[in-house]
Amino acid sequence: MRKIVSLLCSALLLCGVAKAQYDSGGVIIDPSTITAFDMFNSAHTQFNTITARSAAMAGAMTSLGADASSMSINPAGVGMYRTNEITITPMLSFSRSKTDAQPFEGNGANRFALGNFGMVAKFRESSTGITAINMGLSYNRLADFNYKYSFTAPTYADMSIASVYADQLSSANITAAQLKQSYDSFGNFSWSRYDPTYWGAILAYKTGLVNDDGSGIWSVDMRPLSAVTTSAATVESKGSAGEWVWSLGINFNSKFYLGMSFGLSTISQEKHIYYGEDYTASPMVEQNYRMEYFNYDQITKMKGTGVNFKIGGIYRPIENLRIGLAFHTPTYYSVTYKYQGGMTSRIKALNNVDDYTVDSQGYINPPFSEQTEVLIDDGDYSWRYTTPMRLMAGVSYTVAKQLILSVDYERSWYNTMRMKNSPYGPLYKGFIKDEFEGSNTLRAGAEWRFIPQMAIRLGYGFWSGALDDDDKVYSSPVVYRTEYMSTGLGIALSKHFSVDLAYSYSKNSLTPYMTFYGSYPGDYGGGALSGRFNTSIARHNAMVTLTVKF
Repeated sequence: MRKIVSLLCSALLLCGVAKAQYDSGGVIIDPSTITAFDMFNSAHTQFNTITARSAAMAGAMTSLGADASSMSINPAGVGMYRTNEITITPMLSFSRSKTDAQPFEGNGANRFALGNFGMVAKFRESSTGITAINMGLSYNRLADFNYKYSFTAPTYADMSIASVYADQLSSANITAAQLKQSYDSFGNFSWSRYDPTYWGAILAYKTGLVNDDGSGIWSVDMRPLSAVTTSAATVESKGSAGEWVWSLGINFNSKFYLGMSFGLSTISQEKHIYYGEDYTASPMVEQNYRMEYFNYDQITKMKGTGVNFKIGGIYRPIENLRIGLAFHTPTYYSVTYKYQGGMTSRIKALNNVDDYTVDSQGYINPPFSEQTEVLIDDGDYSWRYTTPMRLMAGVSYTVAKQLILSVDYERSWYNTMRMKNSPYGPLYKGFIKDEFEGSNTLRAGAEWRFIPQMAIRLGYGFWSGALDDDDKVYSSPVVYRTEYMSTGLGIALSKHFSVDLAYSYSKNSLTPYMTFYGSYPGDYGGGALSGRFNTSIARHNAMVTLTVKF
């Protein structure tokens, strides 16, 4: 069940009015709920982190087959196996981010992971008719959520996130008097009375950033007026998406191959989001209290499972030519979501009119510090959504039994993503149709077996993006283009044992974004806005696949 439930319905009715009056968002404002961009990120797979062979050829495996990656790309390739096989693929992933602002903390994330573990068994073998029936079971890693980016930047004196929080509370008709009465008999604040959208703003009130004038009109409180403000932000993500897949492949006279796969997808992502502001105050501005800085930490955890189905075929009109086609249904995900935020501030009492306890240097002691309850969306209050359906086509050709050239094309319809269930009712349908579109992916790979026991591989891939407007500033950074290059080596150590090595480099270009923004209708680009930032994320993957045939 959802642990934050009481009085939520009435709060959401209030929010429905508030959101029409005041629009706010950004990397720091949005984490309390799953957004359409979270749906998109979980669906953004490239099929080039499964086995070392598929990675080295940039995932151009739709027509090749006889590789564990076939189960997640084109299950018809399972019908091409001639022996029983077991594979395992450990990998190292290194991500490096770059933002067009001054660095704050590190911008790298490293991880050891499992790219693939699978097995294929032959159940029938014949010289005519149905030549072979093979079954496979595999875990395949499909997406990497490990990254970190951070930066620091100056802002205008009146462009603090405090202004957004003040306007949020004003537009929602939440007063300081209401907040003071929102404690239970044990003295614990009843966070469940308020929509989580406003939890950050409530933290801002409880740590001295904002206050109202007694009538529900909110403004900046202990933050210095006309201060020089420097902000810093860090977003660190850990996790991945993968699937356990069961496949059946049938070989018809070594001419036509038919296959199908049933997939049980998994997704796990944990984000740590930090934001802080430091203030350099003018000594000419008189205030009773002067905040020197505040820190805001948020943690989100998203975990879920999904189901999908894949069907595909491969045709060999001549010995050297293979043509492959595969269709992937949308993955239907059921996802649980957890969120918690905490805020602290350091404030000096210049004129202690409220009689706070202060230390020898005049700072309020203990410092203001507050954290929310843990928001848990699960059970009947979990999030359920579907990812895009995909159509994949590929052609490969073998030259002189030594050189394989393979090209794949994929079409994915991201504008067909749908939120099926959420704690807030139907969400995002119109937004997804307006902002997302179908995407195109091109992959090309080559394998040269210059001696029977060894092969060199190269690959290149390009994903065109799925946004209707790549230059639009969204509340969160969104991948709008991906380019990757790869190389690898295959070594047959014996009849029954082989080793494949691969290295791949990929670069994700992200849309511009803001840490926070807020505006009323008619502001026309005004309101409280952070700076505009651009980030790119590069990944280096090193993989080795160990294969046993018997």
